[in-house]
Amino acid sequence: MTTTERDHLLTAIAGAFSLVIALGIGRFLFTPALPDMIAETMLTAVSGGYLAAINYGGYLAGAMLAMAVPAHRARTAFWLALWASVITSILMGLSTTFTPWAINRFLAGVASAIIMVNGSALVLGAMPNHLRARLGNIHYAGIGLGISIAALTVAFIERLHGSYASMWLACGALALILLPLLRRIPALPHAKHSQHERAPVNRSALGFLIASYTLAGFGYITSTTYLPVIAKAQLPGLDSAAFYTWLAVGLAAVPANLLWGKLASHVGERNALMAALVVQAVGVSAPAWLPGLTGLIISGLLVGATFTAVVALSMYCGRQLAPHAASAALGALTACYGVGQILGPVVTARLLESSGSFAPGLLGAAAALIGAAVLLVPLGKVRF
Repeated sequence: MTTTERDHLLTAIAGAFSLVIALGIGRFLFTPALPDMIAETMLTAVSGGYLAAINYGGYLAGAMLAMAVPAHRARTAFWLALWASVITSILMGLSTTFTPWAINRFLAGVASAIIMVNGSALVLGAMPNHLRARLGNIHYAGIGLGISIAALTVAFIERLHGSYASMWLACGALALILLPLLRRIPALPHAKHSQHERAPVNRSALGFLIASYTLAGFGYITSTTYLPVIAKAQLPGLDSAAFYTWLAVGLAAVPANLLWGKLASHVGERNALMAALVVQAVGVSAPAWLPGLTGLIISGLLVGATFTAVVALSMYCGRQLAPHAASAALGALTACYGVGQILGPVVTARLLESSGSFAPGLLGAAAALIGAAVLLVPLGKVRF
């Protein structure tokens, strides 16, 4: 490995840690911490779902803000969002009621979207074309790594009989420690105008992709919001069920992009994305048709093995369909994904209130994921 390649690898690793902070902790720590928050406070599964929806509302707002950030300001926006993610995580541990939690979850959502859009643009923009796909997979692996870190932290604190506040404070402190590692992520290079960059946007295909990605956001979010809560409900006598279920999500997500990337190199990005959505539908619905630890672990593994790959593959397809307007395309995809994420917890919470079961929400989410795969069929004529 040359010195230049090593530098690019270190930048990709730094990018992965930015996603550990923004998504693994800032966004998804809420999931394994939710059962303890419900046990220790007046929060319920339904109101927890509303907090999740507020977070995803912030994600939508952040995606729209990220689209408006000029290229020369992307690094500034990235660092402001990183600090916001760290601070809101710490404040979650210092709050005890719904309103301050809601404010923090909204701001954390804004920050996570900016880091996802502008931060990913910084990391991937620093890579030469021949390394971008491989190192991009390392960058996105940070989501699964962060989920695993959050799950292990929650389990460790539970073993010590600590509170939900300790979980947020410990992970917030870890995020603060990681910040100096991200200094090596550079600003975006000056854009080079080429014939490829002036290629027209494939609006029809991009429209189908955006619609698919919206349903994907709706479909996966029920599991990534409620899976530990479902584990506690299905196996009340097994205290470690929630931990193992959520850890399965994180561990499966770490290598997922590399494996799906290899599949995409053989069958094409669209076909790999369709397959990932179908597999994810099976995982999301598993606790409904296979109650118990086996169904929960299957769900965790299949959801973890696919949801970051759906993000990475969809982003790749978006860049290819709008090569001269990649930031706008990725921002639109992220915003519409956010719409799906807002609706998912709200619909599931309403179905939970009316039926007393998570099964209708899980099956509805799985149907949305199948619909997302079907919407990609028209992309079969598009050359990537």
